Amino acid sequence: MEVQRAAVIDIGSNSCRLVIYDVLNGAMLQSFNEKTLAGLGRGLSESGVLSPEGRVMALDVCRRYAAILDGLGVTDIYPVATAAVRVAEDGPSFREEVEAALGRPLRVLSGPDEGHLSALGVVSGFGEVSGLVADLGGSSMELQVLEAGAVIGQGETHLLGPLARASDADLPLDKRSKVIRHVLRTSGICNDKPTALYAVGGGWRNVAAVHMELSEYPLRVQHGYRLTQSGVREVIDAADYARIDKTTRTRLQRVAKRRYDTLLHTALVLEALMRVTKIREVTISAFGLREGVMTEARVLQAEVGTPLRDSVELFARPSMAAMAYGEELLRFTAPLVKALNLSERATGLACYLADTGTRMHPDHRPNLVYEQVLRAPYPLLDHHERLFVAHACASRYTFNHRIPANLKALQDDRGQKQARLFGTALRLAGVFSGRSASILSRASLEFSNKTLKLKVHEADRDMVSETVKRRLNQLSGLLDRRAEIAFI
Repeated sequence: MEVQRAAVIDIGSNSCRLVIYDVLNGAMLQSFNEKTLAGLGRGLSESGVLSPEGRVMALDVCRRYAAILDGLGVTDIYPVATAAVRVAEDGPSFREEVEAALGRPLRVLSGPDEGHLSALGVVSGFGEVSGLVADLGGSSMELQVLEAGAVIGQGETHLLGPLARASDADLPLDKRSKVIRHVLRTSGICNDKPTALYAVGGGWRNVAAVHMELSEYPLRVQHGYRLTQSGVREVIDAADYARIDKTTRTRLQRVAKRRYDTLLHTALVLEALMRVTKIREVTISAFGLREGVMTEARVLQAEVGTPLRDSVELFARPSMAAMAYGEELLRFTAPLVKALNLSERATGLACYLADTGTRMHPDHRPNLVYEQVLRAPYPLLDHHERLFVAHACASRYTFNHRIPANLKALQDDRGQKQARLFGTALRLAGVFSGRSASILSRASLEFSNKTLKLKVHEADRDMVSETVKRRLNQLSGLLDRRAEIAFI
C-alpha cells in the first residue's frame, strides 16, 4: 500500500484552511485539518477592499501553514483563493503577499471554477449522482449542475454569502428571505427544476449540526445528512428566537461556535434555494471544493481500485491477508446480495471491514466495531447505509447484537433484519475458513426458495465443525430456509 500525501490551502472570504490528505488510488482521508476564521471579506461589499485585520491574520496563518507543510515534508500542495480575493481592489497585492508567504503560486478561482470544483468534490463524496450542487461561502454562492457524475455547463455565481449580504442583517426575516429569493429567481439553473440538491460549505454543515441538536438526532455525521424545508425552518426559528432568549442562544452557540453569527443568514439562503427550486430535501456534503481541487489535480486515481475499498485501507489499515479475505467474502456472499436485493456498496464495505474487530477485546468487540464503523469517514454512504454496515459488522461477532436505543429508531425493522442477516453470513464465513481467503475460495453459498446450501470442497471436509453447522443453521433460520451442506 503506497500512500501519498497532498495538501490544499483554501483562502476563503470567511476562513482560511489547511487540509492535508492521505491519498491511495481513488480515496483520500484527511490527516490534518486546521481552520482560522480570518474574515477577509468582512466589509468588502462596502469598502471594496479586504478587511485589514483579516488580511494580517490570513498572511500570518499562511506562514504557519508553510512551516507545518515543510516540517511534515509535504510537497504536493495546492493553494487556492475564492471570491473575496477575486473581487477586492487589493486582491492582486494580497495575492503577491500570500505567494511570498507560501513560496508558491496562489490560484485565484473564478466563480465557475469554484462551482466546478465543488461539484467534483460532491462526486468524490457521493459517486455518480445527478442534481444541483450549491456551495455557499463567505461572499458568494456557486451553483453547478451534475448529471450522472459529470459536471454540466458553466455554472452560476451569486453574491449571497453572509459577508456580502451583511447590510441585510437589520431587515425583518420575511424581507431578507424575499431579497434572497428575488436573486435566485434570476437563476437559469434554479428555474430548470433540478431533481436533487447537494449543499456544500461550512455554513450549511453548521445548519445541519444545529438541526441535529434541535431534533436530538443521534448520528452526528454531517456527510449524507438530509434536511427538509421544515427542518431548515426549525433552524431559522431557533436562530431568530435566540436573539431574545439567552438559553436558546447559549445552546446554539455551543454547537455553531464561531459560525453562530452567520447561522441565521445561511439557513435563510438554504430555505430560499429550496423554495425557488421546489426541492423538498437537501443532502449535506462534507466533500466540496478542496476535494474537487484534489480530483482536478489528478492526485486521485479513481480508475485504480475503488474509493470504498481504498478508504478501508487508508482508515482501518488492514493487512494484505485481510483485504484478500474481504475479496473472497464479496464472492461468497454474492448470492445473498442478489437474492435479497441488498446494496452492493454497503455489503461490499461490510466485507472489507469484516476483520476490523480482530484486535479488539472480545467482551466489547461488537459494540466497539459498531461505533467505529458507524462514524468512520467513509465516502459514498448515506446514513441508512452507515447503519446497515455498522450493524452487519457488529453481527459478524455476535448473533444478538443490540443496537443502541437512541440509534435503533433510525433503522426500520427490515433494515435491521437484513444487516443482522448479512453479518451472520460474514460470521459463518469466518468460522468456516478461519478468515483464510484460500480456504474460503473453495466454498460457496447456494440460495433457493427452500434451502440454503453451503457447498464445500471435499478436501475441506474437516473445516465443517459443529460451530460451522450452528452458524449455518442461524443464517438459514433468519432466511426461513432449510440448511444443507454439500461436499463437492
